[in-house]
Order: sequence, then C-alpha cells, then structure tokens
Amino acid sequence: MKRIRKQKKTEIPKLILEEIVGFTTENANGLASGVSNSKCVYIAGCVAVVYDVYSSTQSHLVVSNRLPKPLSCVAVSCDGLFIAAGESGPHPAVVIWEAASLAMKYELKSHQHGIACIAFSPDGKHLASVGYPHDGYICLWDFQNQTLITKCKGCTPSSAIASVSFSSDGRFFSTAGKKHLKFWKLGFSTRSRMIGRTASGAIGKQANLGHYKGCSFIAVASPMWSQSSLLDHIQTGEDSHVYALTDAGVLCHLNSEMTIANSVELQVEKGFGLSVSRKLVACACNNGQVKLLFANSLAYAGSLCYPETRHSKGSVADCHVVIGKNGHEQLQSLPNAIACQFSTLQKLVVIYDDHSLFIWDVQDVDKASRCSVLVSHSACIWNIKNFSCEHMHDPSKACVAKGCSGGVSFATCSADGSIRLWDLELQSSSLPLPTEDKSMSTLSAGSTHLERTGVFERDSLVSGFASTGYRSMAVSSDGMYLGAGDFLGNLHLFNLHTTDYMCIQGAHDGEILSLSFSSQSIDAPADTFPHSHYVLASGGKDGMIHLYDVQRNFDLIGSFRDHSAPVTCVKCACSGTKIISCNADRSLVFCDVSMIDSAYKISCYHRVLPGVVYDMAVDGSTEIAVTVGQDKKINTFSIPSGKLIRSFKHIGGDPVKVSVDPSSSYLVCSDSFKILCLYDIMAGDMVAQAVGHGDVITGVIFLPDCKHLVSVSSDGCIFVWKVPGYLSLRMLRKIKENACPLSPEKFAAPETSGQIKLHVVNHHQPEGISMTPKLFQVNQRVLCREMSSPATAFKFSISRLPKWAQAKVTNLHSLMTDPNSSSSKTGKTGSTGTQRPACETVHVYEEALHNLDAAAEKAMQLFSKLANQHARIEKSREHENQLLAKAAEMLVPIANKIHATAKLAQSANTGSNGNAKMDISTNEI
Repeated sequence: MKRIRKQKKTEIPKLILEEIVGFTTENANGLASGVSNSKCVYIAGCVAVVYDVYSSTQSHLVVSNRLPKPLSCVAVSCDGLFIAAGESGPHPAVVIWEAASLAMKYELKSHQHGIACIAFSPDGKHLASVGYPHDGYICLWDFQNQTLITKCKGCTPSSAIASVSFSSDGRFFSTAGKKHLKFWKLGFSTRSRMIGRTASGAIGKQANLGHYKGCSFIAVASPMWSQSSLLDHIQTGEDSHVYALTDAGVLCHLNSEMTIANSVELQVEKGFGLSVSRKLVACACNNGQVKLLFANSLAYAGSLCYPETRHSKGSVADCHVVIGKNGHEQLQSLPNAIACQFSTLQKLVVIYDDHSLFIWDVQDVDKASRCSVLVSHSACIWNIKNFSCEHMHDPSKACVAKGCSGGVSFATCSADGSIRLWDLELQSSSLPLPTEDKSMSTLSAGSTHLERTGVFERDSLVSGFASTGYRSMAVSSDGMYLGAGDFLGNLHLFNLHTTDYMCIQGAHDGEILSLSFSSQSIDAPADTFPHSHYVLASGGKDGMIHLYDVQRNFDLIGSFRDHSAPVTCVKCACSGTKIISCNADRSLVFCDVSMIDSAYKISCYHRVLPGVVYDMAVDGSTEIAVTVGQDKKINTFSIPSGKLIRSFKHIGGDPVKVSVDPSSSYLVCSDSFKILCLYDIMAGDMVAQAVGHGDVITGVIFLPDCKHLVSVSSDGCIFVWKVPGYLSLRMLRKIKENACPLSPEKFAAPETSGQIKLHVVNHHQPEGISMTPKLFQVNQRVLCREMSSPATAFKFSISRLPKWAQAKVTNLHSLMTDPNSSSSKTGKTGSTGTQRPACETVHVYEEALHNLDAAAEKAMQLFSKLANQHARIEKSREHENQLLAKAAEMLVPIANKIHATAKLAQSANTGSNGNAKMDISTNEI
C-alpha cells in the first residue's frame, strides 16, 4: 500500500500592524522602560507596544507561533536587549523578545492563572515572575536557558502581590502587596559561581516595617543604573536602596538591612505607581498628580499635574502645564496617574486612567515641561465610520485609490461620551510637528501616522441630559451630517458644515444600536435612482426602525416594527429606496420605500435565517448585502430580489462584524476569537488574517486608499493594518476598470446660521497639540423635539488639523466679520487708530464674496438638476414643484448677500489702495 502523504497547510498571509492608538494598561505593571535607550513599552490588548519617546514611532511585539493572549504586565532588561511580557488567562506564559530584531526568543510556562508582574535582574540573566492571587507562586528563571530555578508560594488570594523589583546590585528582589513586603535573597552554589553567577534558589524574609506593619504596598522599586554605572556601584560596595509606596500615599525608603530608614507622606488620597532614577523618585497618585522627590533625602522636588483645562466645562482650549512647588493644594476630580517610568533619566512617561499618555521632560525639575501627549478613547469604542475627503467624495467610491488628494479620515464613537475624528497621514514627505525640541520635529519619510483631528464631547452638566456614551454612529456620504445614537435612545445630529446641532430626545425606548444614511453622492449620475430618497434610518433595542427625511430637517417620515427582538443592524441601499434590517429574532427584512402623493409608503419582505444575524454590510455598486451571524456562515444576498446568492463557512469563532472593500473584491470579518479574517467574496477563500486585539472587535472598515484596514475593540484601542500588496493591487485594478470620473468640485463651507466663536490658544503647545486656532464652540441653537430648555449640549474642539481642515478654518474666519456692523473697529466710530486698513478690509470682503459666489453657483446647479429631474418624472410633479420652489427661494437671500457685500467692499475702498475697486452692482441672477 502506498503511504498517503499529508499535505502541508498553506500558510495564510498576515495583515501588517502599522499603528495602535490607545492602550490597556491598568496598573503600574503595564508600563516599563530602561535607561539605556529612549524606548518605553506599554500594553495594547495582546500586543506590547514599543514607543520611542524622542522620534514618536512605534514597534509592535506579538506572539507569532500561536493564538496570543491578552497581556497583563511588561518589563525591559537594564541593558535594553530584551523585552518581556506576562499573559493573563489560564496557562499563561512569559514571552521574551529580542529588542533589536523584535523576534520572539523565549517562552516560559509555569503559572496557571495569569501573571501579575515580572522583573529582570540588573545583569540580564534572571527574571522573576509573580502569578495572580489564585496562582500565588513566585518563579525565578534563568530565561536564556529557559530553566526554572525555583518556584515558591508567595501569596494567597487574601494577600495578593502587586509589584516585584530586583535590587540595584542584583543580590535580592523585593515583592510588595496587601500587608506584604518581602525580600528574596538569591542563593548561589559553588558551581554556579564558577559558571558565571547563576542563582540556585531564593529565600524570602519579611521586611522590618515598624509602625507601617500591616499596610498595603502598591509598588516597590530600586534605582535604575546603566551597565557602566552598575559595575561602579557594585565595586564600591554601596548599599542597595529600595523604595516602597503604600496605597495610602506613604513613600518608604528601606536600607540594605531591610529596615525602613526614612518615610514621607505625599499628602494624596491614593498611590498607584513608583519609579526611581539615580536622582529622583516619581510617585503616580490620584487626581492626576505625580509627586517628585529627591532620591537621597526624600525631600519634595515638585509635582506634575494633569492639565485642568482638559476637563474644564466652559473652555475649548487644549492643555497647559501646571507645575508648582506646593503640591498640597486640592485639585478637582481629574484622571488618576496609574503608572510612571523614567526613560533615559531625562524623560518621565506617565499613564492616566483616561487612556492618555504624557511624556514629561524632567531634566531640570524647576522647569519641567510636557513634550508629548497621546490621547485615545477611555472606554469601549462601539463604532467606526469612514469620512468623506476634502472634496466631499463618497468614501465608498475609493476616491483616494483613484488619485484624489483629499485625504483619508474616519470617526469613532465611544461609551466615554465622545466622538473622535482621525486623519491618516499618508504623505511620504517629512511633516513638521509643533514640538519644543527642534531636533525631533519631523516624521520619518514614508511613515503612516494617525492624527486626532477633532473631538465631540458631551457636557455632563447640561440640564435634561444624563451623562451617557454613544452606542452607534453614521456619516452621510457627502460628509455633511454625522448622526450618533446613545444608550438612552436619544439621536444626536451634527451638521459638519455649519456646526448646527440637533437632538431628538427619546427617539427610541432603549439604546440605538444602528444608524445608516442613504447615499447622497455628488459623483452619482442623476438618473441612477430617479426615485431616490435622502433618509436616515435608526434601529433600536426596542425593535423599532425609524426613517427621517434629511432634506426636511430630519422630520420623521415613517416607523415600523417588523422585528420581535432588538434590531442589530439597519442599512439604507439603492439611494434610500431599500431598507434592510436584521435582528436577534433570526430574520432579515427587506423594505421598499416609495413616495405616493407626497407621503412615504414602506412595504416589507421577511426572510428567516438559521441563526441570529449580528452584522451586515451593503455594497451599493453590486447591490449585495453580506451578513454574518450565529450560524458561522457568511451569506450574500441580492438587494433587489432578497434572494441568497452565495454562502460559505467562516473558519473560527462566531463572526461578529463584517465590511466590504470599495472594489467588492474582498470582505473582512471579525469573530469571537478576536481574529480578523479577509475573504475573497466570490471564491470564499481566506486570503489574510490578523490577531492582536485583546477584547471583542466592535468595528472594522476598509479605508478608501484600499491599502489599509482599521479595527476597533471594546478595550478602547484602534488598530491600523496594512493589507498585503498583491491584494491591494487587485482592488486598485478593479476600481480603475470600473471607475467613473470624480467630481472636481468642492462644496463651499456654508455660513453658519449663528455666531461661530473663535478661540485662540496663546500658551505654548507641546507635540501633539495644535497651534492653530480652536474652532467651533457649538452654536447656541439646540433643537429638541420635546422643546426642552435650550442648552449648549456639545462642544467641538480641534487639534492637529489636517491641511484641508485648516483651509476650512481660514475660510470660516473670513466670514466672521459682520458687514452690517462696525465689528472691525475696537474703538468709537472715527477712531482711525483702531480701524482695519482699507486694503485688508477689501481683501476680507473679496474672500467673503468668493465664498458667496461658490454657494450661489452650487444652488444654481441644484436648481438645474431638480429641473431636469422634474422633466423626466411626471408622477411626482407636486413634490418636485415643492422642491423647485424651495430651491428658488434659496437664491434670493444669496443674491442679496452678494450685492450687499459688493457694495460694502466698494464703499470701504477708500485710502491708498485705489486700484482695488469692485463693481458688480449690475449683476443679476
């Protein structure tokens, strides 16, 4: 008989992780750094992120030979050669990577229930690991030989160990925890001394705590030394100093006799983390405070305080530095500093529990300053959506792949009550960044960088509103509207062109689970869907689906309840003529939306599926809907007919989220195993996959450049992935084959109906904080359907704007001058010393006139388009006449504004600049 050879499984290509925004560090053990280089390490799900504090670049470490587990702690060797991370969950491992090559070198397994903390010895030969309380064991490793030297019981569930650290000379290590502070002296046999000082065991001894006996210690640390300084320290025979911090905010200094030599109360409510350099001791405390003390005397050196303006209610200004010698003043409730680590003895990295990371320059304590800030969502990210580019092209048309230079942007909404806008920087040239250090003020060429361009935040003090987060979000295809649903069933609507805000309170009886705009693209031919409707659909936990007419100020035009369970997803297709919804009752509903006698009619068709449908993606170009759900199948339906046209099995856990690329070549889905899988839509073959998230993936999208994926998860992290080159090429080739010309026009930013307040930040801004003016204190006009008392419910601030957004800020700033008032004068009429120069006034009016001309031209185009559409459609004459009349009314005030502006510009042209006269008073529309 012939032996049948088993065929080797084809290795599936991996998506390349390019950047991570956010982290999952929960305590001081989730942050580590060394003195030998400028790298710090923190945790983001299953990934250890290596961040350079000078160049602001990232590297990523993840287990490659198996499915990774979420990480719980990290450590860096003193020489900077190795980086270690401890896993959580059952049967965890200590994974060790080589820092230079980022290759995984060792995997140490002995613990059973997660690893709480780890530490390298100063000579880089040993590693100590402490298990979770239910594990309770302390392990000492000769990690380069993957040998477990000793394993002993160190704690119980009632006395958990919170921190571990080696002494500066490496002769012992210390553990701190609840009513626990022990020293573990390393034993060396005669043979081990001859081989090269390899430990043969460890003996534990309780420290002499005096009247601090019974206190709970949250952190323990020893001074960090470079390799040369460490040798000098050992040769001189100096005592090893150990510092321990209690959870009540008492810092203790212990000598080599394991006795408390000195202590100081930090005057804080709670301590969280500790780091020691040769000169300073840094203690991370509550209320955003980091206390700095001199290492030798424990004398107070200063405080680094979280900037209060980031949480102030009436300001849209960004951060400013608050540092003072008096650290005893009580601050308002601010995020806690949960971890801190010295890097290169000059920088201090601090992590706060609102998921922000600050890098402080502490080389001169008296002039300490913040030199970099990383921000992210502080709670679960529930949704992610693409934004239109600068030219207002529909993101689903992949305009960037067709050569558009309008940029790549997307938005995320979170349970922390904020919606953040992000811009993916794809330029290959070096970009200047506003930093204090000019030597590190550019990004390296060819890098991909994710910038935060703006944030919508809820003011929790608004009357009639409870502080709650966002559950769902949708962005209109023209980039004009953003809708967000919260957990209380309120629907929030933002006009991104005018900064108008509307809230429909109680739109649903429960949380709004899904939102979708119908397509309204300037690139779509007018006759593609002659009966198209511009609507917003919302689906809630109450099983209801509501339709709102966008062009009628979001009037409710229809509601229906064809589901007996919460609506998990609702999508608009075919320019609003089709509504598709799915829910937990295992049904997929196709609805036709039509207009009869100026009234909308909705007719539905049900299709029962084998399991619960979790998510759905709609592709407008091919008119297909792709669903994923409990049956572990990826099903493709025809939208016009509602029939199943394709189905294949997903390999892995239950698929949770799905998205289709702009070329309709591939789809990506996430599953319950936290794996991203990329499939060929037609063949059903898996072509790539990715791992790294530590919690459920709540959203994933293809970016319009067809080269990147972005995924978000419930732990608040954003992962940017690069698609393999050959897959990107196929998508780009297919898009170019089916490409229709992009509209070169740009929507002129319309004038807001109310006053736009411009706030200029005068204080110095560090890297990551924009020096451009902060735009948009949201208009006082808040429309509530229940007509509750008006309030400024939201504020919109902008930082690190992309170029296209900066241009809009400039245009809006030119519109702020009221031509009917003397606002350009700061004194009385006739005070020539404070008047705006005539040439500057004419220039401002010329810009305003240009913007009004653009708005008028756009109105004329819409008027002509409606007229052509009216000639083709006789059945909807009454409705079309109404639209034509409305469009004609729009032209009258625009024409009046043009004439008024021209006359003011002409009358203002008095002075030296006599050649700048304008006369368009004879123009007619």
